[in-house]
Amino acid sequence: MGYKYNKEDILNVGYEVFRKNGYHNVGINEILKESGIPKGSFYNFFESKEDFAQQVINQYGLSNQSFMEKFFEESSLTPIESLKAFYAMVMDMNEQDNYAGGCLVNNMSMEVGRNIDNLGAAANQHFIGWLNVLAPIIDKGQKLEQITTAYSPMELAEYLHAGFYGALSRTKVTRSRVYMDIWLDITFNLIKT
Repeated sequence: MGYKYNKEDILNVGYEVFRKNGYHNVGINEILKESGIPKGSFYNFFESKEDFAQQVINQYGLSNQSFMEKFFEESSLTPIESLKAFYAMVMDMNEQDNYAGGCLVNNMSMEVGRNIDNLGAAANQHFIGWLNVLAPIIDKGQKLEQITTAYSPMELAEYLHAGFYGALSRTKVTRSRVYMDIWLDITFNLIKT
C-alpha cells in the first residue's frame, strides 16, 4: 500500500514557500521538493500552481481569522488596549521571523493581486474577513468612548489593518521594526478619544 499524502501538509509547505519567496519565484518543482511528493500526487490535489496558491491563501486566511477571533475572545483588556496588544504581538512575531516572510495575504496582494484575478480576489476576501473581526472590537471601543466615532467601525478597521500592512511592507525592506513602532504609536494616538 502506497503512502497517502496529506493535503493540509502540502498546503503548509506552500504557505512557507510562498510567504518567504513569493509567487513568481516558486515553481512546481520547488513545491514538490519541499513537500516531498511526486508530481502526480500534487495534481491529484491541485489543478495548477495557481489553484494551489489559491488554496494556500484560503487555508492561511481562515487560520489567521480563527487566530484573531480567539485572541480577542480571550483578551481581558479594554477594546483599544486589545487592538493595540494584537498589533504589538504581530509586530513581535515578525521581528522574531527577522522580517523574512510577513503576511501571505499582504505579499500575494502586492505581487499578484492585480494580475491574477482569482488570487487577488482570495486575498481580498480574507482581508475583509479579518476586518469583520476587528470592526466589532472597534464598535465596543466606540461605545465605551475609547475610540473616535468620526468614522464607522469598518472604516477604522480598514484604516488600522491597511496601515499595518504598509508598515509591515516597510519592514521587509529595512529589516527593522522602527516603522511598525511609529505606525503603532501614531495610529493609536489618532483613534483614541
